[in-house]
Amino acid sequence: MNYHVGMKIASLAAIFLCMACTLFCTACSDREKYIALNRSSLKAETWLEVEKNEIVKICIDSKVRVWNTTLDSIVLGESCLKVRVPTLIGVSTINVKFFDIDSFHKINLAVGMKYLDFKNEEVLLGFNRYRGKDSVIKRMTYKNEDPERLISVTGSYLVDKYPVTNCEITQLMWDTISNEPSFSNSRLQKYANQWKDRKKRSERNKNCIIKDTAACTVFLLQAMKYANARSIREGLKPYYKFSKTIEKEEQKILSKGHYIIGFFDFSESEDRLIQVTVDKSSDGYRLPYYDEWMIFARGGNKKNEAPWGDSSVTFEEASKYARFDTWEKFEVSEPVGQLLPNGYGLYDIFGLINEHVLFEEKNPFHFLKERPSCLKGGDNRVAKDYNRNSYSTLPYWKWVNYGFYESNYNGGQIGGFRLIRNIGNNAKWSEVKSEKE
Repeated sequence: MNYHVGMKIASLAAIFLCMACTLFCTACSDREKYIALNRSSLKAETWLEVEKNEIVKICIDSKVRVWNTTLDSIVLGESCLKVRVPTLIGVSTINVKFFDIDSFHKINLAVGMKYLDFKNEEVLLGFNRYRGKDSVIKRMTYKNEDPERLISVTGSYLVDKYPVTNCEITQLMWDTISNEPSFSNSRLQKYANQWKDRKKRSERNKNCIIKDTAACTVFLLQAMKYANARSIREGLKPYYKFSKTIEKEEQKILSKGHYIIGFFDFSESEDRLIQVTVDKSSDGYRLPYYDEWMIFARGGNKKNEAPWGDSSVTFEEASKYARFDTWEKFEVSEPVGQLLPNGYGLYDIFGLINEHVLFEEKNPFHFLKERPSCLKGGDNRVAKDYNRNSYSTLPYWKWVNYGFYESNYNGGQIGGFRLIRNIGNNAKWSEVKSEKE
């Protein structure tokens, strides 16, 4: 080979290597995740769970002809690919083609989500009301309108590992967050100013860290619009449709998949209520329905009243799973993912924030007056005890279990949320008969 030609080739190789190093330099100090795959185990679609901003090296035990992806990536050798995971939660795809076939295998990266593939998974729905004898508990106990029952579930779900964070919402809803919000209601103005300030402190398309603070001042309509935005970003069909309504007074479930909810958004509207219709043909992102939330929150648990057991455990034991005793921080949440996950690998089901949950067809709770949604999980106001408010010496955290909920009285309730997808709308539910039946 000509000396000068060889030097030129070497120089080009050095430039390419330098560009590759630059591509991944922001994560050079991060630990690289290694995933080894067997070609024989690859399906038409394979799901891998990863985290935001992670550097992932994927290797297959067969020579790869083509790696096809829009992600920042580098091909390593004959069978490996190094990719930088996107900064926002969602799904990214890598298509792989081998030398002996022309079709692609699809590898889906579930960013910040759990892939749950249920096959006749026996789960427990409902809850038993508190059975204690304390007078305070008796005053707060209502008729059990959602008794425990076993069902079997088959279907593929994607579920957010963490509550949606402030950074996620700020980045994805950037254009809808007003730079100069104006609300006649002082409470709404305060929340709008908080979002304006977050946007002002942020940079467009800036990285969202994994353990950012959980969004806790989100209205139901805002959560639905965010779900649609996430679907659109991935080329999925939005789940929610919005239209004007002649209803003037109350939120309600009109029929299965049709709701009247409060019109609370990043900017003020002259309308008090808005109609929401779900598109059942969509496999996009959405809020979990009440029974789905119960499945994911339990994490396969069919015995205990809460992830940590029941009210007989110590406060310290419960605090391994739920962020309690932060009464003063109602509207300023803490970072997600600091504590232990539940059996399905989902974090902060209890304690950090309330989570918006929809009722699919009917609301079983008379106390909620046919509202279309409620807040589940319990927020960070759950105190270690009630001494500070002189209500009781009974620890408040002992009330918190799968049946703990807050009502969405007037559509003006704020909270947090996590999103789910039923992939391909393939979920099937069936009752499990007890031995007595």
